[in-house]
Amino acid sequence: MSASPFYRLGYVANCLTLDLGASHTCRLAKATPRRLSELIEQNLAELEQILLFNEQRGIELFRIGSSLIPFASHPVNTLPWWRTYASTFDRLGRIARRSGQRLSLHPSPAGASLSSRHPHVREAALAELRYGARVLDLLGQGPEARVVLHVGGAAPSRPEALESAHRMLDTMPEDIRNRIVLEHDDKVWTAREVYPLAREHGVPFLADNLHNAVLPSLPVMPLDELLRASAASWQALGLRPKYHLASQKKDGRPGAHADLIEPADFRAVLDAMESPADLMLEAKEKDLALFALRQQPTRGERAGVLEEASP
Repeated sequence: MSASPFYRLGYVANCLTLDLGASHTCRLAKATPRRLSELIEQNLAELEQILLFNEQRGIELFRIGSSLIPFASHPVNTLPWWRTYASTFDRLGRIARRSGQRLSLHPSPAGASLSSRHPHVREAALAELRYGARVLDLLGQGPEARVVLHVGGAAPSRPEALESAHRMLDTMPEDIRNRIVLEHDDKVWTAREVYPLAREHGVPFLADNLHNAVLPSLPVMPLDELLRASAASWQALGLRPKYHLASQKKDGRPGAHADLIEPADFRAVLDAMESPADLMLEAKEKDLALFALRQQPTRGERAGVLEEASP
């Protein structure tokens, strides 16, 4: 028999324990080649410290901040950063791989939209996705490492926006499409709308418990059905599922992330899971929220490992 973790926890971008974020940037007007080089070197040095921190504490899931390479998808950045810092990326990738860290990126919805009709918006989105895919490639990450992507807006109408998303996925270069995962959101596109889009194009569908509560599907998609659909989309590609886990901030706008994960939300997701998966915590307290959640009691096989037969 071999033991496999039923769940692994990760956090997003900033390590509050170290007070590091690896996402320093500057104003566009200040983005000279010299300044960009300085920021890239600082960010890569901080990312190394974060990956080592994660390794020491058994954290196997981490989302890299989208500004690791400032203005990477903007014409102002003319640096061949992927060549200049190739050896640094190789070193960072070795740290992540030896400690089993699954990495990801998540550009802002404004930076990468699938549903726009406008060529310049689509081109900018492709440039941003190409940057994210390149970072994961340089770090030697396997196909489970993805760039998280929302569908975008719904103008001029939902059918037309959805058709634009299908068209963009149809024409997207395969190496980029193989690095993305589609997530439903809390403002425009529900899980029942995004899941079929992802499935049709052979892309994983990422489930988010808070988004599903704030913007429910019609008919409502219960949490167990949501996670089952997401898991199936990952498993169809031979990949371990990954979900987002967040709690609603009290007195915040609907969908605002709380500082910590509510134990009830954590237990609800664990109870709804039918197979091992990774949980990316979207909480304001970042790694501190992860450590707090590690102290929460769990039940049965979800308390530690799920026993599986050895191959």
